[in-house]
Amino acid sequence: MLKRTLAALATGLLLTAGLSAQETPPQAPTPAPRPAAPPPRTEAQPVNIKLDLTITDQTGPGDPGKRTVTMIVADRQSGSIRSGGNVMLAGHRIDVNLNVDARPALIEGNRMRLDLTLEYAPKPVTENATTGEGRAHLTERLGLIVEAGKRMVISEASDPTSDRKIVVELLATVLK
Repeated sequence: MLKRTLAALATGLLLTAGLSAQETPPQAPTPAPRPAAPPPRTEAQPVNIKLDLTITDQTGPGDPGKRTVTMIVADRQSGSIRSGGNVMLAGHRIDVNLNVDARPALIEGNRMRLDLTLEYAPKPVTENATTGEGRAHLTERLGLIVEAGKRMVISEASDPTSDRKIVVELLATVLK
């Protein structure tokens, strides 16, 4: 019986030694964590931004009509200008308006992101008042990256009913 006990004990030791000697299967290395991207700047700078919009409205060979809208908006704030009314032309009442919404956000150096909405419906010329020609309404919603101090054409649109062309230029200036 002692032999059996010793044999059982020896077998148990061998099994235990064999199990602990077995290698564990290699595991895939854990990928190193990627460095987190810096969060976008959300704090507004303590500056105002002046936005000058010039709308050039050209119909035919004559001199173009020009409209200018200037607004001053703080960094990362919204600004709105609403100008509207109606006119009587050739016995018809016509709504006219010029509306601008803007939200500038300085991003780096003298560059800024600008969300801009423009609605423009001017008085048509007298000879087109009854036909509807040249009475198109322009609505634009633009997301832009602009450089302060640099004038740029931000849109050119054609009237679908005539040879009219509407060009919008922007000049943004950081006021310190």
